[in-house]
Amino acid sequence: MKPSLVFPVQIMILSMLFTFKAISQDMISLSGIITDSVTGNGLPFAQISIQNSTIGTVTNEDGLFKLEVPARFVDDTLQVAYMGYGTLKRAVSGLQANTIKLSLKPATMQLAEVEIVALSPEEVIRRVVANIPENYGKDSLILTAFVRSQKYVNGKLAEYTEAIIGDLKTGYTHYKRKHEKDKKRRSNIPCLLKGRVLSDTGLVNSIGDLGKNAGCLGCNFINDFVEFYIRTVLDEAMFRYYTFKMEELIKPEGGKIYHIWFDQKEGLKKTLWKGELMIDGTDFALLKITQKPSFNAYDQFEKQKYKRQYTIRDKQGWYQEMPIMEWTTTYSARNGAYYLNTIHIKNWLTFYNPATVQKLKFAHINEVVVTEATHDPEKIKNFKGDKSIGVNQRWDQVVGVQDDLFWANFNYLPIEGKLKEAINKIIE
Repeated sequence: MKPSLVFPVQIMILSMLFTFKAISQDMISLSGIITDSVTGNGLPFAQISIQNSTIGTVTNEDGLFKLEVPARFVDDTLQVAYMGYGTLKRAVSGLQANTIKLSLKPATMQLAEVEIVALSPEEVIRRVVANIPENYGKDSLILTAFVRSQKYVNGKLAEYTEAIIGDLKTGYTHYKRKHEKDKKRRSNIPCLLKGRVLSDTGLVNSIGDLGKNAGCLGCNFINDFVEFYIRTVLDEAMFRYYTFKMEELIKPEGGKIYHIWFDQKEGLKKTLWKGELMIDGTDFALLKITQKPSFNAYDQFEKQKYKRQYTIRDKQGWYQEMPIMEWTTTYSARNGAYYLNTIHIKNWLTFYNPATVQKLKFAHINEVVVTEATHDPEKIKNFKGDKSIGVNQRWDQVVGVQDDLFWANFNYLPIEGKLKEAINKIIE
């Protein structure tokens, strides 16, 4: 279906704050593939950045990427990093070709020779939190991010959206538990800069409120674990609910990485998480966190699920089975500081109705890639965001008529073949 025209003045104002290829000719377009030098396979979600800037991107699942770089960085350096591989650096001026192919060499990170780890996992995490303001910055900043969202109903693509979002954050600071709601209210003020949507109306409507809402635009950033660390595994008050184990890894370029596994303790009357942390051993900066529901929480989830009923297809009495989720958030060093880099969310939810013995499977896949960050006071002062956009609206109500020319030029992450086929079925 084709959406109708809705393009607020605030979006037009904000679009002037950010540089896109569609409105500027002073750009260098870099595109290509990042591969494993041994296997030749593309490396998914490799981190790509311009060394002396906050500009960056990641490769898609096939290792492909596209990055628009302002011409003033022509003498700068492109840096490619991937966990377990040596970091690659190339001059931007030498990369202006039709298709760039860069190969990373695997570099096995060895366990430290000293078996007794000087720091406990809990102490390493305490230092991560203690260093948040210094590593990530206390001042307000604006992130520019590409967001892609896909919704599936019983295995069929129901909605596909892509957007460029400006997001105003209040900075990375320490805060008390009692101030948590206020911090979340004030931070992540979003503005939709560009967007497009393809939707199977019948499928989206069939799952009721679960499928109709676009979701608040700022909610794309709530999995920024460094900004909102309280009530997560980073929160010292939560340590008593988890078990931890850790190894020290030696980085190819020197220094070390703390690799920490965590899981919910058995027998708890809570539904918590299991996952992994990757932490820089020099700055104690969080580089990556992955978490999913702990199997140790299964019994407790089963006891609690009947307390929450859902209305789907106008029928009340649906219950959610224990979800299968995987949330991954990464951070990267850009221009001397650490910034949010990517958020990948995969949720598989199954609902069932005991009265009708029906089951409904709903999947949501969300990708957020931060392409640029700025602390510019003027841009922050003039930022016009709205936290209410998308909260109770479908995406086609939010996006308006899509700008096909912009998306043809932008082509941020190439759409995979299977997804193309699914989208064509929607269009048909």
